[in-house]
Amino acid sequence: MAELVAAVQRLTNSDPSIHWFCPRANKDQDAFYFDEDCLSDLPDESEAEKTIRGAKVKEAEERRIEVLTALKILAYEGPEAAPFTNAMKAGLKTQLTRCDICVREFHRARGQLQRLLEADYSQEDVTNFMDVFDAINIARIGAGLNHMTKCLVDLPPEKRNFSASGDVGMYGLFEALNCAPFITNEDILQRCFDKPFGLVQTRTKLKLPTYAPGVIAFLFSHNELRSSWAYRNFNKISRPLTSAEFEFSVKPYLQIAAGRVSIVSLERDFLSTFWKGMRLITTKLTKDLISAHLRTMEVNVYTLAMEHWQVDAGHFSDMVACFQRWLELNPAAFWDAMGGINGQHVAENILSSPVLQRLMKVRDETEPLRLEEKLGWVLPFIRSMKPANLVPPTRVVFGQLLHKFQENGYSEYAKTVAWKIGLTALLETIHRVRTLHGGPVVVHLLEVIAKEHIAVILSELEGIEQKTEMSIDDTEQLGLDIVEAALALDIQCLAHSRHILEKTQAVDHGIGLSGLDIWEKSMRLIKPGYPALATATIAGTSGLLSLEKFSERQIKAAPKQTQAWNIALEHLLRHVQLDMLDRLEASTPDQLVELYQEHKAAKGLITLLFNGAPEIHQAALGLFKTLSGEDNRRDTIMHLLKAFSALTLSAVASAQGIIASSRIFAPASTFLKLSTDILSCLCDSQDGLLRSRDADVDFHALEQFWEATWTALDTIFLLTEQWSNMGFAKQMLQDFCRETMDFAEYAFDQFSVIATTLRGAAQVHGSGSSREEVGKKLLGFPAKAFSNATKWLRLRDEYLVLKAVSLTCKMLGRLQEVGIRVEGKAARYVEDVVTSTEGNAKVKTKLSANQKAELQRALEKHLGREVVGTMTGSEGDLGRSTPVPGLKPRGGVIDVEAWATKSDAEKARRQTEREHEAAYGDLIAGTSKGAEAYKQMQQRKKPAAGAMPAMQKAALKHQADGKSFLMKRKQEMEAQRKAKAEALARQKLGAGSGVVGLGDMGKDHTLKGQNVMVSSGEESGGDDDDEEDDLEDLFGRSKGKVRRKIERPEFETSGLKPEVRKGPTRIQRTARSLKDMRARLAPDLQSLHRIILKWDYFHEGDFPPGASEHVFQGVKNVYQDPVSYQATFEPLLTLEAWQNLMKSREESTARAYEVKVLSRGNVDGFIEISSIVSAAENKDLGLQEGDVVLLSKARKAGEDASAPHCLARICKLKRQKGQVEVVYQLVPGSSLAPALTNQAAVWGLKVQSIIPLEREYGALQGLQYYDLCQQIIRAAPSKRIMAGEKAVAGMREVWGVNRAQGEAIYAVLENEGFSLIQGPPGSGKTKTIVAIVGGLLSQTLGSAGSGGGVTRIAVPKGAGGGQGVGEGAGKKLLVCAPSNAAVDELVMRLKGGVTTRNGKRCQVNVVRIGRSEAINSQVLDVTMDELVAKRLGGNTSDKEATRAKNAEVFKQHESVSAALRALYLKRDTGELKGKDLGILENEIVAVRKRKNDLGVRIDTVKDAERNAGREAELSRKRAQQAVLDDAHVICATLSGSGHDMFQALNIEFETVIIDEAAQCVEMSSLIPLKYGCVKCVMVGDPKQLPPTVFSKEAARFQYEQSLFVRMQSNAPGEVHLLDTQYRMHPAISFFPSKTFYDGLLRDGEGMAGLRQRAWHRSRLLAPYRFFDVQGQQHAAPKGHSLVNAAEVEVAIALYERLTADFEEEVGDMGRAVGVITPYKSQLRLLKERFAQRFGQGIFEAVEFNTTDAFQGRESEVIIFSCVRASPGGGIGFLNDIRRMNVGLTRAKSSLWVLGNSASLGRGQYWRLLVEDAKTRGVYETGDVMGMLRKPSSAFPAKAAVADSRNGMVDSRRPSGTMAAIKAAEPHKAILPPPTAPPNPARQDTEKMEGIRYRFEDRVVSKKRPASPDSSQDNDVEMQDAPDAPNADFTLGGTEGAVPSLDGVISRGETPLAHTSASGAEAQEGSSIRANGTVTKRVPDVVASSAVPQAVRKKAAASPFMPAKKKVKPAPR
Repeated sequence: MAELVAAVQRLTNSDPSIHWFCPRANKDQDAFYFDEDCLSDLPDESEAEKTIRGAKVKEAEERRIEVLTALKILAYEGPEAAPFTNAMKAGLKTQLTRCDICVREFHRARGQLQRLLEADYSQEDVTNFMDVFDAINIARIGAGLNHMTKCLVDLPPEKRNFSASGDVGMYGLFEALNCAPFITNEDILQRCFDKPFGLVQTRTKLKLPTYAPGVIAFLFSHNELRSSWAYRNFNKISRPLTSAEFEFSVKPYLQIAAGRVSIVSLERDFLSTFWKGMRLITTKLTKDLISAHLRTMEVNVYTLAMEHWQVDAGHFSDMVACFQRWLELNPAAFWDAMGGINGQHVAENILSSPVLQRLMKVRDETEPLRLEEKLGWVLPFIRSMKPANLVPPTRVVFGQLLHKFQENGYSEYAKTVAWKIGLTALLETIHRVRTLHGGPVVVHLLEVIAKEHIAVILSELEGIEQKTEMSIDDTEQLGLDIVEAALALDIQCLAHSRHILEKTQAVDHGIGLSGLDIWEKSMRLIKPGYPALATATIAGTSGLLSLEKFSERQIKAAPKQTQAWNIALEHLLRHVQLDMLDRLEASTPDQLVELYQEHKAAKGLITLLFNGAPEIHQAALGLFKTLSGEDNRRDTIMHLLKAFSALTLSAVASAQGIIASSRIFAPASTFLKLSTDILSCLCDSQDGLLRSRDADVDFHALEQFWEATWTALDTIFLLTEQWSNMGFAKQMLQDFCRETMDFAEYAFDQFSVIATTLRGAAQVHGSGSSREEVGKKLLGFPAKAFSNATKWLRLRDEYLVLKAVSLTCKMLGRLQEVGIRVEGKAARYVEDVVTSTEGNAKVKTKLSANQKAELQRALEKHLGREVVGTMTGSEGDLGRSTPVPGLKPRGGVIDVEAWATKSDAEKARRQTEREHEAAYGDLIAGTSKGAEAYKQMQQRKKPAAGAMPAMQKAALKHQADGKSFLMKRKQEMEAQRKAKAEALARQKLGAGSGVVGLGDMGKDHTLKGQNVMVSSGEESGGDDDDEEDDLEDLFGRSKGKVRRKIERPEFETSGLKPEVRKGPTRIQRTARSLKDMRARLAPDLQSLHRIILKWDYFHEGDFPPGASEHVFQGVKNVYQDPVSYQATFEPLLTLEAWQNLMKSREESTARAYEVKVLSRGNVDGFIEISSIVSAAENKDLGLQEGDVVLLSKARKAGEDASAPHCLARICKLKRQKGQVEVVYQLVPGSSLAPALTNQAAVWGLKVQSIIPLEREYGALQGLQYYDLCQQIIRAAPSKRIMAGEKAVAGMREVWGVNRAQGEAIYAVLENEGFSLIQGPPGSGKTKTIVAIVGGLLSQTLGSAGSGGGVTRIAVPKGAGGGQGVGEGAGKKLLVCAPSNAAVDELVMRLKGGVTTRNGKRCQVNVVRIGRSEAINSQVLDVTMDELVAKRLGGNTSDKEATRAKNAEVFKQHESVSAALRALYLKRDTGELKGKDLGILENEIVAVRKRKNDLGVRIDTVKDAERNAGREAELSRKRAQQAVLDDAHVICATLSGSGHDMFQALNIEFETVIIDEAAQCVEMSSLIPLKYGCVKCVMVGDPKQLPPTVFSKEAARFQYEQSLFVRMQSNAPGEVHLLDTQYRMHPAISFFPSKTFYDGLLRDGEGMAGLRQRAWHRSRLLAPYRFFDVQGQQHAAPKGHSLVNAAEVEVAIALYERLTADFEEEVGDMGRAVGVITPYKSQLRLLKERFAQRFGQGIFEAVEFNTTDAFQGRESEVIIFSCVRASPGGGIGFLNDIRRMNVGLTRAKSSLWVLGNSASLGRGQYWRLLVEDAKTRGVYETGDVMGMLRKPSSAFPAKAAVADSRNGMVDSRRPSGTMAAIKAAEPHKAILPPPTAPPNPARQDTEKMEGIRYRFEDRVVSKKRPASPDSSQDNDVEMQDAPDAPNADFTLGGTEGAVPSLDGVISRGETPLAHTSASGAEAQEGSSIRANGTVTKRVPDVVASSAVPQAVRKKAAASPFMPAKKKVKPAPR
């Protein structure tokens, strides 16, 4: 009692604003805290708010418990308790008259209070207390209601409302509706409730926002006022019941009501009231309420309903509504409640209800029957059951609805409703059963439909073809849908049976078409007209795409059932083809268009088009051809895409999705063909729909198509290996794989086109998707396919390997650009492919080393990290750029360390090598920035401790101990002895190691084995590891047993080996990683492209835009590391590139052309746009890959600098159908870039090609991976070998050469590294080269026969047969020169055969690489194109027969098409009727079928042509490889040697010969050395013209210096000089030899007699003459060059004198006269004047050219016009003695120099020439023209003074330096013209030592055609520099500018320019040192300190040979 009192006191004394039963207080009176009160706010509530609210609710609940405890005080009576009980009652009254939530919670707490009491008290006490408690509440409520009555009763009706009754009355009423004891007491309700309840609603109806208990209780009340209010209030609450509301407000009263309708105590009159209330309550239930509350009621309302179906009362409609709701909300609870009552019983019970039966027969409605509602339960009923249980109950339903209720006893209304609901239910049942996929239930249902229902359904569809879309009613549409669904279900059942057979080899039901009647009856009902039924049947066949027959191999596993399945499929296909497609073929095109416009029909027809069964595919294609009127597949698809874009693409995407999900092989090939056509129609550069600005393409459908295409491809990539086990023909699978790779790459290439289209659509529609987002979304689909695509890297076929690598690299690059990272598993797989070796075959492939390196580069770029790579070569050559930790030497391979310690001598040799490496390491350990970078790079390459092979550990150990070098000299000497022994052994074999393997036999380039995919153990080329199962036939095992090879050890060192005195130089090969090999062969050129494409075309200046001058530095003689070497040459390379661009800009004659942007994309950080030019236009424009083009908004692109513009590079050209698609690459950020949107038009102007530049840049970037890297950067040629007399005599005897030639040949054959041969004019360098080739090939040609003369030898085979990494590349001999002319000269000589070291004459196979139009016609038969064409000749007759057969097909098709058009015309006239019209229609069908058949053959022909193109590409590649395999020597220009072909083919060039090596810049020399070269022979003459360099700034930094000159500068003693000339008359050679060659150049024996000519009898026409012409120079009209008209007149007079006096002699020699001049304008004037004087025929007799262009050539007579003649100033570039040397050494018998002695005398060496001429008496001055007008006989020649060698006086010294010659008394001897020797001298010509006639000498009688405007490509114009003393110099010299292999100017000749330049004229204003180097002119007296620091550097190397003297060897 005390505790209760205390509790009461705490409550009554607490804050009165606190509510007892809810969290509210007065300050938040309107707040809500309980979930059910704030349902609308819960979704937006934060966690913090929820926590606060929960705390308050918990606090209120605790307070409520306290109140309930205190309420126990009410049990006490008496005066003592009265104060507390009264206080408690007063408190309750206060609380319950101010808060509705407290009222609700208080009465809900009644049950809680009762439970609390029951825990402590007896049931009787509790009952008594609850009676008291209820009485108190009822009294309080009654008082409140009475108060309300009093307040309202006297008020007028319009004033009666809640507010009028006050809080006491209002809360009294509300509390009454929440108090269960009150509302269940009918007496109290009548007494206290009804009157106030009615009064308060007089004017306004009472509305409660919650489900109060009174609302539910009154639903079942008989009182109309209460009942109507309850229904009205209940319906107005929109939310469902809550759990608390159901338990407190619903459950008690529902149970009471249910008890009144139990079948045992059924109150029949209450039955309708109960189900009416139940129906209303059910509408507010949820699934969870049904499960957790309705089902837990004591009364089972579900089974209760089953008892009421047969009761004939007014409850039927409400009970049906309840049933329907229960089935819809919670079918599981429904059937759980039903227990043992099955669905069939439920259906029968409902359908047999007497109420329903009566309603169905009512014909005269007095009130709406609403039969649809009465049968509304049917669909929920069907949906509520499991599909497996559906058939029995639905048979009852269908039997009643579709048959029973259609009888005559039922009303039409009932029949219609039953029919429609029955069809709907049947359709729903089919859909439900489809979820089973197949099995007995499906078969049973199909049988029921086919036997019981399909006939009656189809009967309703009779004549539907005559209706229109609008006239088809709902029931007809349902019938159509049932036909479609039933057909689809039957196909699905068949597919399921196949799946089960594949898994278990057995099924549990019969196999066949269960619904055969459905197929036959529905398809035979198809008729021409409205295509409703056709649409349904076509749509139903979509699933056919997922079916294919069991293969023979599969049939063996379960013969009976699989064969039955195949038969069932054949029946199905026959029905589709004959009963459906053939019927549709009778339709008109308009009818087919109407059919196709139905979405389902379009989708179905497209799936039939993609079907793998040929007969279905062709039949569907025939329909489409009829629809479109087109004759071939692609045109048909184009029509569909144009006319029905969205429909077609959507349908295609759906079909592709089926192909992807069905995972079968049959439709895959059709998918590839059709998808290729679709992509072509969309993206083709000529007619692609997406290329058009007004393309009407649905973008959403386009995206769907793109996604589905890659999904299907992913499936093909994944499953091809699995399909290979199914017994398909291997050739078919290989063709399929090729088609797949072709399509995958083609599809991926179209990304940019599709992305551009979708980006444009996004901008138009304002979707907000950025360019990156669109690209990322589109590439997400190929990214998903990437993992499976990489598995195809194991393909065996060469073509497939190439495509797989290409696709993988493209995908890695593109995905990386948009930020998509490939799956880790895929990345690891590619990494395993790259790092696999024969010894560690993680994944077996047939990838070449180049291909693996390409993959590695792409993967590293994608991943942003280094990939551990493999080494190149066979296993012995393999290694790792990063060693693999813990890797042990594999079995069968010699352990390097063990092998190296077999003998003390071997130990010593290895020790010496290590010491040398240590010493060399100290040597290069410089402090330069480049050296530091190089050391850091080397450090990164070092493996971690414990991870490197033992050999590397030992090497590092010994390098650390470099001081031991001197202590171990004994071991060094032993190593030298060993090396010498090895050299001698090689000498016996005939050559150094540079030719090892030159002619090794290799494997043919046919398929290795018969398998399509690489199998275990085949990477190394083995052919005997055949697989035993068909899985390996296609893919093989990724790992397996590997055939081991024993390899010779390799040492991971590079550069020169330790110096061995007097022995040959050997270069140690370096084991290269695949990555390094790729970097060497195909370096990344993007940085170069970015530099160039950022340039502003209109920038002026010697330096490129944005260039910092401090990055340019002079070329040094020696570099310590490749980094500093590259740091010097790369800026100079780009500097020269800029100058070439400027020159191209100035000289450009190209016309602007329109560039219309077809697509735009981002690739590798560049913008790529594509455009189209016609083939005819491009023939004029000459656009090629590698061209740089100016793009501009201005029509005059090259002139308008203000218009937005940028430079672009043509990165790709695609030729097709008379048009060329050009893909341009440009950098973002240019002013033009924003304007290059899709369909935008700009103007393009071709600037120049940068392919030569790219090749030079690539060579520079890959230099560090060259085996000759150290020799190149240090400019260190190999040591010159002092050959013995016997050896030299042997050389001379074998090759008929002189001593100097013999020494050079011997040294070259023995040495590796660089060998330098200087060949002055006419010294037989070409013969020397041919001899060297013969010597190098002696081992290869050793098998030649022993017969005399020329021996034909067997064709050698290279090692390039396979692409496997284990197959060494073919090692060949590469011969190069800067110009095409020089290369062709060598080829012509090599074609004549070579002599081996044993003296045998052998033919060699020479291959000339280059474009045929740039090559001499005499060597076209050995060009690569010609040789490949011969190999691909094939059977011409077969090809012609095939062409004729195909042409006949096209002809027949045309004929049949014409006949069909005639028949159509006849029908359309309308003249034929009835039977005649029917006959005509049949004829049309037959002819149309014939046309379609021919169309199929045409498609087949086109597919074959496409495949033939692929085969041709593969065959061409094989042929190229075979040609190289068979070749001994490959010849190309320096630039041409960098052709991409060599990267794709398997070949190495260990030996490279470079002719004219002094005429090419150093960068050009590097190009041919990247193919594994260890022996390079450079032949040239630095004393002739240097390379052409257009940038005077680059020339100032010595960029024009050749590698030959730099090496000669460092090691002049290592150069071999060919010291005997066989070209010039001794009178001509005298001055050049003395002046330019220090007198070391001798004349060949008898040269005076050999070159004696008849005109030499005249002094005017002597062998050598200087004519002092007193004319004046003038500027040419353009102001860029000089002319001298006086010299032109003298030249004409000389020629006239010669031909007039010696016409017969000159005529016999053919084109014997050459006229040369340094100036292009003078050359032009000479041509004009000679043509005016002698006519156009003069060009057949006289050759005109510039001095520079004539280098390397010769002529019988040379007239040399010097031009320079002015009172003052210098002589310009004539001061370059190298140009002077060229001009003076071109003539063979006569050289006549025309010049102004006064002007020329201002040049040091020209002054010497004039003085020499005077001294020798060959100087003519005075009236030269007057003398030449007289006969030459008027000036007889004087007698000759005898010479010690040739009958000529010789004032030259045999040796000594140039300085010594100058110091001696010069030029005292006068050399008169020689006397002609006797004729026998000529007869001995061919026997003279060292003489080798050029081709022109042998065919002098043949005249070469010429024209006045024609000249050599290298005959160019250059601007004269000013004569100011301090004028900047430019370069001099040029090489023959002949188009290179790629149709661009070879870099060696005229870099980056389209027209070659006479580099000579650029030298104006410069001076030439005595050693021939070009220097900037400075005043005569200038202190050295005055020279700017930037140019005060070590003097450049002299290109001239110093006199022989002992030179102290440079320290090594």
